[in-house]
Amino acid sequence: MSKLVHIPEETLQQLLRESGRSESVEIFLRDTAVQEKLEAGHRLLKRARAAYWSRFWLLFSAIVSWISLVFGPDVEGVISSLLLTGMTVVEYRVYAFFQATDIRGSIWGWWNQCLFAFLFLVYGVYHGTFDTLSPQINAMVDPDLLPTVIGLQRFFYYTVALVGAGGQFYLACYYRSALK
Repeated sequence: MSKLVHIPEETLQQLLRESGRSESVEIFLRDTAVQEKLEAGHRLLKRARAAYWSRFWLLFSAIVSWISLVFGPDVEGVISSLLLTGMTVVEYRVYAFFQATDIRGSIWGWWNQCLFAFLFLVYGVYHGTFDTLSPQINAMVDPDLLPTVIGLQRFFYYTVALVGAGGQFYLACYYRSALK
């Protein structure tokens, strides 16, 4: 789909005449096919607003991840930083597609946000299931409270998994709904 542009009525009337169409601008604009294309263009532009904010959240997350990696390098930090940076680049591209009313924004956005949702699930489930308290925190916690603290940690990570994945999947579905 090409970019949705505003054309002055006189210019549109002239273009219609030059293309061999004798109908008026009003009749042309009431045509079902034209209305469908206009609605599709408006849906894509609405998704651009969501992608506008999403790309900043991803950029912020990527920057925080890189800063964290600098101060405490580990394998998880490298993977997180690279994935968040890649998804941020894709989200900027998704925004550009939506701004140009290009349907590829819906497709790229769907896959990017589904990947993000999946990664939220993996992160939350992994840390909720396998992660234990750090030795520093373990030393500070009363041994009688240790099961409670570990339970709260698991609850936190499972909540991150469900809420984060749910939110990103909702955004993916919103992007994809522009394909209708």
